[in-house]
Amino acid sequence: MIPNLAIADAIRAFEPKTKLAYLGSYKGIEKQLVTSAGLPFESISTGKLRRYFSLENVVDFFRIPLGVVQAFFKLGRLKPNVVFSKGGFVGFPVVLAAWLRRIPVVIHDSDAIPGLATKLSAPFASKIVLAYETSRMELNRYEDKIEMMGNPVRLSLFEGSAQRAKKATGFTGERPVLLVMGGSSGSQEINTLVEHEKKSWTEHFDVVHVSGHAGHAGAKTKALIKKEPHYFELAFVDKGMNDLYALASLALTRAGANTLAELHALQIPALLYPLGTHASRGDQVANAKVMALESPLFVVANAGRPALAQLLALPTAADAAASASSTNTATEKIAWLLLSYAKP
Repeated sequence: MIPNLAIADAIRAFEPKTKLAYLGSYKGIEKQLVTSAGLPFESISTGKLRRYFSLENVVDFFRIPLGVVQAFFKLGRLKPNVVFSKGGFVGFPVVLAAWLRRIPVVIHDSDAIPGLATKLSAPFASKIVLAYETSRMELNRYEDKIEMMGNPVRLSLFEGSAQRAKKATGFTGERPVLLVMGGSSGSQEINTLVEHEKKSWTEHFDVVHVSGHAGHAGAKTKALIKKEPHYFELAFVDKGMNDLYALASLALTRAGANTLAELHALQIPALLYPLGTHASRGDQVANAKVMALESPLFVVANAGRPALAQLLALPTAADAAASASSTNTATEKIAWLLLSYAKP
């Protein structure tokens, strides 16, 4: 979702006259985020692609072909030069509909293990853009289509203000700032870890804790800010995530591909607690392992040890600053690739 908007922003910056449209789900917050970014939004019926048995698979079996039909007619009306898909259960019907209309399709997978939607979409894609070599190995039958470009992030990410974040949190900047995140819906594991170790953390750091919607009743409508000495908690960040990143010295987080891409682009050291295979397909575990091998800034947490000692052993933000990037080439490369299809 957010990477799509990042690429859209880059396209509009490079070629302001380019017409863009977003096809998404009837459900969720997609429409609100997309329209607030100034993009026309079209919705289709979607069914989740599950690898496990569920009675919902029966209903979704009919939703997916319905989504393909809806996307087919919407694409006929929109007449795009190219379709871009970031995967997920919304993307596949659009990819298939585009292929039926002989519209070029570019797909992107953010994870170290390609998702089911990517595997299903790959035969219909003109280009497959990947972030990790491990994904390339799993999709090697489509080698002639693959481009390695990394994960896109928002260009506004580099425009954050530590001063604005200090004003919002009340922190002075005299201490290192630990940014704790559990994803948009929160992480019970990380929230529990905060409860158990917050006292020791606040002896060394100022802590910003994004606890997620799932952590609090009613958090979907209110940020529920909680302030204590050296501790600032909010349920979610609507605007100003780039400011919190600008303030952060280090992070403790899940290992979602988008979060890792943002931390890597900003060179913020992080202790990673990936979502395990008990609750996912294992993509976060793979992401965390690969990032830890590729960069000393990322360390996969030992869940059996206190987090504090592991946090204190991370490189400092000052050590990382020398190699920090001021641009995100993945965003730019993908934007130019898509624009190449739009040129006469």
